[in-house]
Amino acid sequence: MHSLENIRIVLVEPSHPGNIGAVARSMKTMGLTRLVLVAPKKYPHYEASKRAASADDVLDNAVVVDELGAAINDCTFVLGTSVRDREVKWPTLDPRRAASQLIEHLLELNGSMNQAAILFGRENSGLSNSEMETCNAQIRIPANSDYSSLNLASAVQIISYELRMIALQEIQHEQNFGGDKKLLPAEKRRTNASFAQREGHLQHLQDTLEQLEFIKSKPPVVLMRKLTRLYNKANLSVEEVQILRGILTAIQTQSSGSE
Repeated sequence: MHSLENIRIVLVEPSHPGNIGAVARSMKTMGLTRLVLVAPKKYPHYEASKRAASADDVLDNAVVVDELGAAINDCTFVLGTSVRDREVKWPTLDPRRAASQLIEHLLELNGSMNQAAILFGRENSGLSNSEMETCNAQIRIPANSDYSSLNLASAVQIISYELRMIALQEIQHEQNFGGDKKLLPAEKRRTNASFAQREGHLQHLQDTLEQLEFIKSKPPVVLMRKLTRLYNKANLSVEEVQILRGILTAIQTQSSGSE
């Protein structure tokens, strides 16, 4: 299924190699093949291969990176799994709604150009606030409130199952898009901005606000976290990011000229 090929499972600093192997197995049973490991504690490792069973091809093709940005820079949609409440609220989806939104995103005009990632945090502490800031929304599995602990592979299995079920329902819809058509320049500008493009705009915005002395405290963690949430909800296109950055550049130029 084409849409599943554009989804990567990202494990952030997994500490147990056996969990990596078990995740690979959970993914393969549902047709997911793209695994990214961010600074794993022990990998490659015999225990990972052992727990992967017949999913060693997923392990062999796993991408290992040093930091999260390298794992998601080209992604236009990122979801993070979490069981914790945050100071700044993120839109929260259950696995079924998350899968539906993600597959719908992958079937938009830009088809195969859309890339999506689902982030899973450390076994003992999950994702940090700064890592959640890279996400469009968070996924929360509605587990038993009296015992909500899920191991890493189980969480991946639940979400991967929901992705597969939605993909099966939408496969005819996907085929109607005609596969990987070449986009015109105007169509490319309407495609979703990648994580790297959104980050570039947010840094430009912060620089401008500092130049205008709107920002008094440094670093402006809380303000930028709230602005990140605002822009993630907007799901900006490439063209919209370009327009916003053009406005910021004009403001900076005007401000510099008036000094």
